[in-house]
Amino acid sequence: MRCQICYKKPSHGNKVIRTGTGKWIKKRVKKIRKPNLQKVTIVENGKEKKLIVCAKCLKRLKKENKVKEYYKKEQE
Repeated sequence: MRCQICYKKPSHGNKVIRTGTGKWIKKRVKKIRKPNLQKVTIVENGKEKKLIVCAKCLKRLKKENKVKEYYKKEQE
């Protein structure tokens, strides 16, 4: 899956396992690093829209006040 704003996607690489003091490489293991994706509802031009965004874009959307806020009623 990708972020629908910045198109960030999972990245591939190697996890390097070293020997005791860390000088020699013992083995490499395939590793997939996934982006922190969240489901949010944004308000754009007066219309609600559901998106899947990464945490970095969510932070930016909150700063621009585009994320729909859900408030729970206070219990008396």
